[in-house]
Amino acid sequence: MKIRFLVFDIYGMGGTVRTVLNVTNYLAQAGYDVEIISVFRYRKVPFFEIDPRIKIIVLHDVVSRRKDDTSFRTKMANRLAKMKSKLIHPDDEGFHFFSVLSDIKMYNYIKSINSGILVTTRPSFNIFASKYVNKGVSVIGQEHLNFSIYPDRLKESILKHYIHLDYLATLTDEDTEDYKKLLEGEGRKVKVRKITNSIPQLQGVVSSLESKTIIAAGRLVPQKGFDLLIDAFKIVNQKFPDWKVKIFGGGREKDNLEAQIEENKLYNHVILMGPTQHIDVELSKASIYALSSRFEGFGMVIVEAMQCGVPVVSFDCPKGPGEIIAHNEDGILVEDGNVEAFAESLMELMGNEEKRKRFAEKGIENVKRYEIETIGKIWEETINEIAHIAKA
Repeated sequence: MKIRFLVFDIYGMGGTVRTVLNVTNYLAQAGYDVEIISVFRYRKVPFFEIDPRIKIIVLHDVVSRRKDDTSFRTKMANRLAKMKSKLIHPDDEGFHFFSVLSDIKMYNYIKSINSGILVTTRPSFNIFASKYVNKGVSVIGQEHLNFSIYPDRLKESILKHYIHLDYLATLTDEDTEDYKKLLEGEGRKVKVRKITNSIPQLQGVVSSLESKTIIAAGRLVPQKGFDLLIDAFKIVNQKFPDWKVKIFGGGREKDNLEAQIEENKLYNHVILMGPTQHIDVELSKASIYALSSRFEGFGMVIVEAMQCGVPVVSFDCPKGPGEIIAHNEDGILVEDGNVEAFAESLMELMGNEEKRKRFAEKGIENVKRYEIETIGKIWEETINEIAHIAKA
């Protein structure tokens, strides 16, 4: 049974790409026939390592486009690429990347699949698959965010179409219960199952916690709240002027964050480092991880920080961090959005190396439940369940 994953751009960076590759690399190594359907390709070389046994299908290769091609076919494709998508939900955060051209390519490829399992990785793909997938294909939709944060139009579409999925994979206990109440019921085939993200094997070493460095990572977008982290560190810097914050990642908020750093005269203390392929190596050089997000689907990087023995200070935002962090045991949960309390919690750990080390030891033990060997078995159980139903 072939297992296909439909993703935005498997060559890119970001949490979804990383977690999809954790799972697909595991399944390929376990002998499964795995294919990744990448709607777009914006990089020549993948940001993360892809097992060579995985077949990659690129539907719209932006990198390899020939700008000097003036054929009729290319002219038509360029015209279609300028027309807004009709098949992707307009509230998808990446809607502006999609077009009628990508619609046609997605639709034609999905319609060419007549068997196996299709795993879809964002709400608009879940909806798309529920509407257009052929009858012999089983669909596992992945939900990376909690229902409450979506716009009303997207909520309506989720309620209307997710009931036609075979499985909906959720990341937290709370989301699992919420989606079960919303979607499961008589006459509905969808089964809601918690399958959390997994951590890859550690490449770096466990941190010594001696460096006066706070680390943060993620796309430079409003959701990640790096502006709030900078506001908090402005308070911290007055008492701990010898500490630094390193923020790893790229994104549209870079200029705004640079301006905020400049305005607060923190240019020697808060550094935008750009993206990294090996966040665990960088974590091993830090003493505290700061998660300042306004909301999270899960908080994969919290788990990675703990795996590297780095204690976490996190806003208790909806909905992932509170499920991962045991407050005052392996990290600190701060009232959602409370910048002053966030600063106080950072300073609490900055001034107490013994507490940092105690939290780190506990964290290393607690996140073993997210190792790929554990999460991979849940994927295998789900795949075998689908295969058994297909044979029946």
